[in-house]
Amino acid sequence: MPGSGPGQVKMKQRGALAAFILGLVFGIALGPCTFAFMAPLLGIVFKAGAEHPVYAGTLLLLYGIGHCSVIVLAGTFTEVVQHYLNWSEKSKGALILKKVCGLLVLLGGLYMIYTAP
Repeated sequence: MPGSGPGQVKMKQRGALAAFILGLVFGIALGPCTFAFMAPLLGIVFKAGAEHPVYAGTLLLLYGIGHCSVIVLAGTFTEVVQHYLNWSEKSKGALILKKVCGLLVLLGGLYMIYTAP
């Protein structure tokens, strides 16, 4: 992943094996994070699987599709993503995005204060 951090990353291996290893590393690193969201679904799937295996399998399949769709969309729209990554600190789009995000954080905080008991 060149250019992704402060220093340049030198890739020594490319191809299918490198992609598999990268996916394996990220899967191991992100596994504990995604398991917290997947555990309730697995509970439902295991419970329903005995009586309704097609329904349980469909739930698991749809979870997998939803889970991977972000990666597929990011890969599909790499040019658009690269356009946004090329924004500099002084570009107008980045400035607008920062202001909108700041406003959303502020509104979220005010909402939490308003709804607090």
